[in-house]
Amino acid sequence: MTDLVDRYEALRRFVRIATPYVPDPAAAGIDPDVLPAAGDLADRAIARLRFSGGHTVVALAGATGGGKSSLFNALARMQLSPSGHLRPTTAHAHACVWNPGGAEALLDWLGVAPERRFVRESLLDAEDEASLRGLVLLDLPDMDSIATGHRIEADRLVDVVDLVVWVLDPQKYADQTVHEDYLRHMGALRDVTVVVFNQTDRLSPADTERCLADLTRLVAADGLAGVPIIPTSAVTWRGVEEVRTLLEKTVSARQAVLARLDGEIDAAVEELSPLVGPEISEDPIDRAAIDELAGEFGSAVGIPAVGAQAGQDYKRRAALPLARRSTRSDVPPAEPTAVAAAVRRFAAIAAAGLPAPWPDQVRRAALTRLDQLPTELAAAANAAHPARRAAIGWWVVRVAWWLAAVAAVAGGGWLLWSTVHGPDAPRADLPYLGQRSWPLILLVGGAAVAVLILLIGRPLAALGARRRQAKAQRRLRDAMLSVAREVVGPCRTALRDYHQARDALKAAG
Repeated sequence: MTDLVDRYEALRRFVRIATPYVPDPAAAGIDPDVLPAAGDLADRAIARLRFSGGHTVVALAGATGGGKSSLFNALARMQLSPSGHLRPTTAHAHACVWNPGGAEALLDWLGVAPERRFVRESLLDAEDEASLRGLVLLDLPDMDSIATGHRIEADRLVDVVDLVVWVLDPQKYADQTVHEDYLRHMGALRDVTVVVFNQTDRLSPADTERCLADLTRLVAADGLAGVPIIPTSAVTWRGVEEVRTLLEKTVSARQAVLARLDGEIDAAVEELSPLVGPEISEDPIDRAAIDELAGEFGSAVGIPAVGAQAGQDYKRRAALPLARRSTRSDVPPAEPTAVAAAVRRFAAIAAAGLPAPWPDQVRRAALTRLDQLPTELAAAANAAHPARRAAIGWWVVRVAWWLAAVAAVAGGGWLLWSTVHGPDAPRADLPYLGQRSWPLILLVGGAAVAVLILLIGRPLAALGARRRQAKAQRRLRDAMLSVAREVVGPCRTALRDYHQARDALKAAG
């Protein structure tokens, strides 16, 4: 029983994981009610298995007038459930319990009111009823009752009991309600299904055999070939002992509840199996796929152009004192069409090999933030753009160039002034450094230093610009990779849930 509990826990886990990913079961080729029905089945089964394992619940089910209550009384050998000509007679389930110890919680869960619970064994019985000890026999409301509440109550109990005995009578044994609404859907529960052809006292032996042959054909057509079909009569007691013997064997084996639940979970797993496919890679989203997505994001943003702009901006700000300063413009939002195409290609790679509806769910996860991605990519690119200012060393070079230029201009002006004033100029008073006057030194030295700075600074600035461009592109690629990972995260979550759902259904099978 522990193994069965584990299987139902796995089924419940599958339903919990898969439900958000299967908004339209019909698109996956399964009935829309299968997934919630499997969840309800798991909840019922786990609840049932928590109750007394020493009791087997058997229900007498059937249409109005089939004699369920009479057979119930005959099996109990006591007048417990009311029967008569008024129809429907049984409005609520009645229960007869052999050995009631520990059955109270089970009966509460079944919804049988205390006043409709009967205990069969007593001191007067000695060991006469010992063979049925542990049996909970239910007399259900009529399945075709015009009272809606009766049918709802009967349907609820048929879904949870351990063994169903369908009580059919000569007038309604071919009734479509029983066959189409119930027996035709009991294929997975054939091992815990019994058919009783009741009220045979109303037929001649020949008619009984003819009806039994017809009923056998109908039951086989319902997919229940081989299910026991027992002719009975609560009046003549025909077949009553045979039914009791069958119940004794069922109670003795204590396997009815397990057989029913085992059959139901097998059927549920088979119905849900289209939702999972073959084993796929635990993480089909490899580094190459993420890098490709980031590369496409970079193309949408224009990383080469943005990197080139960073290099040119650096070059202008480095060693060209007279150059016009550039103003860097922010990166505009990425092209939405290109971004959407990149995300969809990535989602197709991530969802490869998954059965429906999981590929659609992986795509939906990837496209969750599609509307915001163009703006986010631009924001990431702008944040990753290198600083606009040049290195501090270039400011020193710039100051040095201006000082050299000023010195050259001052020296030239000084010499020009001395030349213009001719012999009257106080040339002898000019300051000298060795054989050269200071104005000449300032002119020549300043001009030489200024030219030298330009000659050396230009290639150094170009080299710095290339480095700045490479750095900008590297930082931009990292920024694109960061945004790509935000797209990858929800996809990986969906893939992880698929693997967990697949493992859960495998454990349930």
